[in-house]
Amino acid sequence: MADKQYKQLGCLDVDANVGCGFQVRTETEAELMQLVATHAKQCHKLESIPSEMAAKVKSAIKTVTVTV
Repeated sequence: MADKQYKQLGCLDVDANVGCGFQVRTETEAELMQLVATHAKQCHKLESIPSEMAAKVKSAIKTVTVTV
């Protein structure tokens, strides 16, 4: 087995008051941001992520180590 690092984010990491249990883990930040944008559109009815929210999202991304 080996350790691998992933980027991880959940809606609650961005806004604890939103009450959304969405969480995603990807290999790259770009992939994570794309999935977050899709989630925001489908579940939160946001056509785009405002720049201030994008900054908040990026600052909430965690790097986690997973044994694979």
